[in-house]
Amino acid sequence: MNYLEINLMNKMILLLLTASLVGCAAHPLSDGAEAVRILDSEPENCTFIGEVVGSQGNWLTADYTPDKNILVGARNQAKNQAAAIGANIIVIKKSVDNSNEGVSAYGDSDFFGVSSTKGTYSSTLIGDAFKCTEMERNRS
Repeated sequence: MNYLEINLMNKMILLLLTASLVGCAAHPLSDGAEAVRILDSEPENCTFIGEVVGSQGNWLTADYTPDKNILVGARNQAKNQAAAIGANIIVIKKSVDNSNEGVSAYGDSDFFGVSSTKGTYSSTLIGDAFKCTEMERNRS
């Protein structure tokens, strides 16, 4: 191999390592999103702003991402969307957490494979976002 081939190969390895590590962290909260509250029932006297969706995780990064980061990442993404549209309350309407436990083996006489994906591998939250005054928000 010449110098250019080795340099290109090193860059590709670095890119793959970086991409695999990105899958491990929860989506961070954006500025203002920390003030968004999640409720389990619709607040009174608040204005509906829109629908938000938060999602994190996939089968590819599941083995490298802690379950907590997948769940928190989905919540943070929904809060980020709510803050971006001016909402300060989210009422979760649907929550889907996909998981698979254990190790499974598969194959035939020519091929054998093992899947080690365990725990939660993706989480999605769908909610309604509301803008509430501080007084109404504190009552909720």
